[in-house]
Amino acid sequence: MTKAETKTFLELLAEVPEHRRGNAIKYSLRDVLFLATFAILCGAETYTGMETFSNLHIKELREYLELPHGIPSHDVFGDILSRVNIEAVNECFKVFTESIRTQNLKEAVIALDGKTIRRSQSTEHKAFHIETAYLSDMQIVLGQTAIDEKSNEITAIPKLLKMLTIQNSTVTIDAMGTHDSIAREVRKSGAEYILPVKENQPSLLEDIRIYAENEVLCEKTSNLQANQRYAVQHDKGHGRIETRECYLFDRVDWLNERHNWTDMNGVAVLRSTRTILNTGETSCVDRFFIYSHSDMTAERFLRLQRKHWAIENNLHWCLDCCFHEDDMHVRLGHAAVVINALRKLCMQMLKADTSVKDSLAGKRQRCAWSFDYALSVASNFAFLDAHVS
Repeated sequence: MTKAETKTFLELLAEVPEHRRGNAIKYSLRDVLFLATFAILCGAETYTGMETFSNLHIKELREYLELPHGIPSHDVFGDILSRVNIEAVNECFKVFTESIRTQNLKEAVIALDGKTIRRSQSTEHKAFHIETAYLSDMQIVLGQTAIDEKSNEITAIPKLLKMLTIQNSTVTIDAMGTHDSIAREVRKSGAEYILPVKENQPSLLEDIRIYAENEVLCEKTSNLQANQRYAVQHDKGHGRIETRECYLFDRVDWLNERHNWTDMNGVAVLRSTRTILNTGETSCVDRFFIYSHSDMTAERFLRLQRKHWAIENNLHWCLDCCFHEDDMHVRLGHAAVVINALRKLCMQMLKADTSVKDSLAGKRQRCAWSFDYALSVASNFAFLDAHVS
């Protein structure tokens, strides 16, 4: 999108269809979603917190919203967020993040992973599981979809992929997503894939493990390195030293199941050796992967696969530790899913702010202390215009 075509998130919220009917609607859906998002940005973590924050700042908020009936009660926040069209909110979120995806990345990695909102279960439904697509290089959420049970990830992931623009990217997924229907959808969308092979694919795992032990891992690393089929990384931190070695098999004619996987062009083994500095204790783990790239090297594979963990370290960890998502008792309807999307939006606003040097939690606390700072974070991220009459 060009700058002229880009809509603020507040404008996109106005396009979410109204689920209520009749002429007794006091609070517009756009206003409620705006208030909820802005309150979360400033530290609110409950419906009561949303109401309290909005009442404390009603004068400033009326510069952006009409609010003819004042601020909604906490019950109104809960009722509306639990019944709003979640697909429309997700589409709104996707359109907005696509509009700010400005960097032309040479090796874009889109990591897919799921997270269960632990306390969202009720007598009517199990805890919601959110499958998220995360652009690791820019640390932005591209889209998400909610499912009731983790076992449904195999059907949810292709649905999520169809929502996104992933052409010329590399899609990485955890072992739950290692399924040919997913590999086929990735390739159909013009992207490459890296898929881990674990016990949910027992025969494939066994074939790869036997070949690796007898034909590759026993070969001299200098010979493999000369053909770009071996690379090594060393990391030191958090009281440990970790060595990651990548062994690449760019021939797969030995693999019986190769025809079951769309465009599979190679296999990789990652050997992680970890030493705890205090105790000297050492552990070694081998992990196995298949990939579709026709020009893969061991060094490149290490780089691409390492980016997958950004979704755990920079997204899911932050949702739990900075936004306390797993402690929130939001059970009515699908409010937990809506609020999860709003939290991710707030997280991206805070990460995008470079006016202060502070942690994510620190910036969120600054928003709670300074309404002007919160406004600058939101307006700089195109959540709203800097001046709205």
